[in-house]
Amino acid sequence: MNYEIKIENGNEPSGAIDLQRLIHIANGIQKISEGALFIRLKGISLSRGRKKISLQDALKVTLTSIERGSTVLNLEANQFKNNLGFFQMDIFRAEAQAALPDETPMSLFIKSFQSAMAENEGDELLDKPLLRELKNFKKVLNSEDEVFTISNAGSIPVLELRLEDFQRFKVLEDKIPEPKPIVVDGIVEMLQYSNLKVKIKTEKGMVYGFLAKDLTAGKIAQFWGKKVTIIGTKHYNSNGKSILEIEKVMPLKMR
Repeated sequence: MNYEIKIENGNEPSGAIDLQRLIHIANGIQKISEGALFIRLKGISLSRGRKKISLQDALKVTLTSIERGSTVLNLEANQFKNNLGFFQMDIFRAEAQAALPDETPMSLFIKSFQSAMAENEGDELLDKPLLRELKNFKKVLNSEDEVFTISNAGSIPVLELRLEDFQRFKVLEDKIPEPKPIVVDGIVEMLQYSNLKVKIKTEKGMVYGFLAKDLTAGKIAQFWGKKVTIIGTKHYNSNGKSILEIEKVMPLKMR
């Protein structure tokens, strides 16, 4: 799918862009689209470890041309249904994932900003690390007069960014609690191997989590249906919900 970025009232000549600004744009799109994809897949925007080749392909965005008329960048990105088939859809996050096959890295980038700029607060698809990346994208704007717009031939609402918009992202980021260490006792009820998601039944209800990069599915599979103690980190999103990053699992009697 094709996207157009336009920088109006910039200090570069029409049809030109400073290389450092282009680097900020490319890095911002990559980090925000990746974070938006991961928060839909596992509930947290942080990625752990080296990405699979297929995931790198899914997040690929190509600059196809630069045009005059302020400065116009033409980009191309494929829909995830073409190269994201290796992920098992997550029943914990079915609503967030329902439209994912038809999305692209650029559409997730745009929707992340639109969610953060909306009047209603508390979007489960925004967390502290992702809001931090949205806030850092202000580097692409050099003055209060500049307007950064992204469009896609009318298939998605146009995104317009000005420097004044970025203060809101900091306010939202500051409202979300920092991750904190946690210990949970419960029974392992479900394990999804493809995205390493886990459901744990506790006395206070269900806890949803995912395995940290150093913890394999095989290490937790042996505890299926058994009482365990889980040590990990609790992460929050902007609507107050949380997800547990599981770092260690042991039989309940060992604690």
